[in-house]
Amino acid sequence: MCHRTSHPVFPIPNPLPYLRFPIPPIFHFSIFNFLMPTLNLHLPTSWQQLSALQLRFVFRLLTKDFTLPQIKTLCLLKWSHLKVVRKEGQNTVVSHDGKEYPLTANQLYDATATLNYLGDIPKYPVRLSRIGLHRAVRADLQELPFSDYIILDNLYQGYLQTRKTQILDEMAQTLYQADHIRLTKAEAISIFYWFAAVKQLFATTFTSFFKATSWEGSSNTPTYDQLRDIMNAQIRALTNGDITKEEAVLKMDCWRALTELNAKARDYEEIKSSHHP
Repeated sequence: MCHRTSHPVFPIPNPLPYLRFPIPPIFHFSIFNFLMPTLNLHLPTSWQQLSALQLRFVFRLLTKDFTLPQIKTLCLLKWSHLKVVRKEGQNTVVSHDGKEYPLTANQLYDATATLNYLGDIPKYPVRLSRIGLHRAVRADLQELPFSDYIILDNLYQGYLQTRKTQILDEMAQTLYQADHIRLTKAEAISIFYWFAAVKQLFATTFTSFFKATSWEGSSNTPTYDQLRDIMNAQIRALTNGDITKEEAVLKMDCWRALTELNAKARDYEEIKSSHHP
């Protein structure tokens, strides 16, 4: 038996309920007392476990003015098929499969705690697999041409500078291989979350290269000219200055290209450290 006793917002009920806490990979939340049947709830414990419908629901909520606690509570209710019936003192009575259950604020807090990840960028990229008739490329961008990655990265930096949503539409054209695509607000925010997660993944996978070119978290966002210079430097590094190889480099799988750039950045670091012990 485990209880939260220190959270300042939620009063501790008396008597205390019995709770069972998460069992990976699916959150299992069980509430019971001796007078009522057990309420078993199952919730996804990461972005990667969300279904397409659940992803769309989260992205719709993110377009609204909900706080994170409100988003988590709405997800709990929807995904667990709970309906709020009424308030009884400090308890909230919900119905599930035709039965009613009084839940304390403390229980609701414990149940939604497993959804805290919704307040963060996904640790591994997730995306809507389809928008309209258009299918998405792989979530981690494997097999995507390096030229397309360069386009996406430049657009992403542009979005960070301007917050213009039409830039996300342009990104979607590449990510969904579409000549034209019209996004809802929820689909637009999904594009941002997808590529932001890609950037996090690449920063931890190609550490030497992204350490040398990182702009995220900096107060100085790169200008267009700086982005162009970075792109040209990347292409020169991969072609070793041979312009006849440029077309092949741009068609290269972006993961292969980034692997090579990471190796070159790591070699440069080693040479630099050997000359400056």
